[in-house]
Amino acid sequence: ILDIYKTASGQMVNRSKSAIFFSANCTDETKAMVHVNMEIETEALVEKYLGLPTAIGKSSDVQFEHIATNIRKLVNGYVPKLLSSAAREVLIKAVCQAIPTYSMSCFKLSKKLCKKITAAVARFWWGGDETKRKMHWVKWKDLTIPKVCGGIGFKDLVLFNKAMLVKQGWRLICNPDSLCAQVLRGKYYHEGNLLAADNKRNASHTWRAILYGP
Repeated sequence: ILDIYKTASGQMVNRSKSAIFFSANCTDETKAMVHVNMEIETEALVEKYLGLPTAIGKSSDVQFEHIATNIRKLVNGYVPKLLSSAAREVLIKAVCQAIPTYSMSCFKLSKKLCKKITAAVARFWWGGDETKRKMHWVKWKDLTIPKVCGGIGFKDLVLFNKAMLVKQGWRLICNPDSLCAQVLRGKYYHEGNLLAADNKRNASHTWRAILYGP
């Protein structure tokens, strides 16, 4: 595959800077054979790839805690009383609630983590911070109502996360011949019906997230 890629693209793979990640079920003999044939000696698993974790344990909160931390740092860097309500609204919608979008399109974030993010944003919206809490005059769920219906139009992060994952499932249904769909179908839903697929106990977090959507 690498030779075909090199011939087609004109780019040569730097094997000295490459690493191989093996499944936990892979035997030492198979690993040794792959290392020899690929001429890649390094065996490693990077913590993140394109900003997303490459491996997740039993709890995903630890892997995505940085999202809540970054949002808290962001809102704490502003003095709410120096910003108008319109300015705070734009900052929340365009920045704070856009930060977790990429992660939410691939993984299911826990309700606990979504609650942490929402709490930080809500404090900022009502003019408070980590040291001083202001009165929240309206429930957050009422602020997530569209403006035309009397709300502000903020995102309900749990529902938004589910909508993003539904989109991934829809892509698998509409593009069954894509490489991603073929790989997942070969591993998880051999009969080709995504909506009837089972949520296996040892399934990856990505697959469980896709099934959570529909």
